[in-house]
Amino acid sequence: MIGVSDPGGGPMKEKYANFYSQRNPARVYPVEFVVRTFLGTYPGLKLDRTTYQGARILDLGFGDGRNMPLLHDLGFEICGVEISDDICDLTRSRMQRLGVPAQLEKGTNSHIPFGDGAFDFVLACHACFYVDPGETFADNLREIARVLQPGGRFIFSLVKVDTYLLEGAVDLGSGHYRITQDPYGLRNGGVFRAFASRDEIVDGLGAFFCDFSLGLCENDFYGIYEKVWIGTCLRKS
Repeated sequence: MIGVSDPGGGPMKEKYANFYSQRNPARVYPVEFVVRTFLGTYPGLKLDRTTYQGARILDLGFGDGRNMPLLHDLGFEICGVEISDDICDLTRSRMQRLGVPAQLEKGTNSHIPFGDGAFDFVLACHACFYVDPGETFADNLREIARVLQPGGRFIFSLVKVDTYLLEGAVDLGSGHYRITQDPYGLRNGGVFRAFASRDEIVDGLGAFFCDFSLGLCENDFYGIYEKVWIGTCLRKS
């Protein structure tokens, strides 16, 4: 989770910090689409696994760090960005216990505290669609492209317009929505960018990225009907 629009001036960050603090597992496990993207062999997936070893990857919105042990095992040099120092501290301690080196910094989707072209890969697992106050999803994309090397790879998930999280949401236009009925009580008031189709994703990201591979996950997790686009693309040179 990262970069949530927070008109209240901070409560949402505190809610997420408390959420991760209360959960605080000893071990963490990667999200399925991340495993399938980095390790799977599919006809529509363009990904060269020989490029992992020694590559620098940014885990944008890393949460509890669930994907970091996998990234470490694959040979990546890991950095991460999250919305609060508390989340960074908690995950930093967990990764140290697990023997996973990671440089973790506070930031948002549109304000990433790393230099131009710092990374070979950016992974945004359920993260990059959060939009800061007064900004749009395009600001997030511009910043992600800035920290990627030309030809660097972006791996992401995006909200589909008919997923559970957008029930009762306020349509702000241009695919942006304000959440009002988050069943977990964490994201109400936050602004998301959602997408209706693959073509809309390519159009929306196409100013900065190219060579898309896209998929769709639809899951009914015991009453939570989640619909998430997944994909990977390259930063334009």
